Amino acid sequence: MIGAISMATMALGAGALAYYLLADGPAVRLWRWNESVMADYYSMLFLERSAPRDAALQMAVCAALALVALFAGSIALLMAVPVAAIAPSMVLERRKVAKGMLISEQLAPWLTVLANSLKSSPNIADAFSASTGLVPSPLREEVDLLVKEVRLGEHLDRAMHRSADRLKSPLYSSVMTTLLVARKSGGNLPKILEKSSDTLREMERLAGVVRTKTAEGKSQTFVLAILPFVMVGALQKVDPTMIPKLAESGMGQVILAIAIALWLGSVALAYRIVQVDI
Repeated sequence: MIGAISMATMALGAGALAYYLLADGPAVRLWRWNESVMADYYSMLFLERSAPRDAALQMAVCAALALVALFAGSIALLMAVPVAAIAPSMVLERRKVAKGMLISEQLAPWLTVLANSLKSSPNIADAFSASTGLVPSPLREEVDLLVKEVRLGEHLDRAMHRSADRLKSPLYSSVMTTLLVARKSGGNLPKILEKSSDTLREMERLAGVVRTKTAEGKSQTFVLAILPFVMVGALQKVDPTMIPKLAESGMGQVILAIAIALWLGSVALAYRIVQVDI
């Protein structure tokens, strides 16, 4: 009788905890945040995927790995949980950075095309439309979407703001701001665009120099980030009981916590060092 009551109490407690986590608790808030992050990436990269579905699938994979690791007592599976949690965002971030770099390289020629188009037609919306077929991808998709929004009745200023917010590129945002200010002030827009094009070419040249100088530091940061996982895997292969024994004692847990904190701090510091703004 006492055993049955204990089992029922544990079941009720587990149910209450699951309801708290899944109804409107930390798990749901984390899922919603992850969903919004994925939605931003998908919008910027023009990926036709479902952010809610992918965010739920990612959380399910992380939860399954954590449960299997706890029941199997596997450190390797437990270390795979943070990898599964951050791997999709890392892949999407790399794609976003690559797209941003390509667009930054294409902005100067695009401004030259816009300046030449505005010399024959003072309408900036027509200049956008004329430049669509003269710029390569991925900038072509961004300009084409902006033109389509204007043709569907969106105001040009709002369409330009939305385009800058979607891409989240400082150079692209500065170009859109320049166009908006010059359009409202009534200045010589073709001349302004030609000067902006020359400035962007110089900035892109400096950015290439910075990327070359910091490439080695970024490689070292990557090695520093993955080295603990390689070391833990090697230790597990040599002696599978070493790390579990270390985690059983209080002092061992303190040592592990300090080591993880130092590793995270070193990776964050190295990342900040190699990020050079022009």
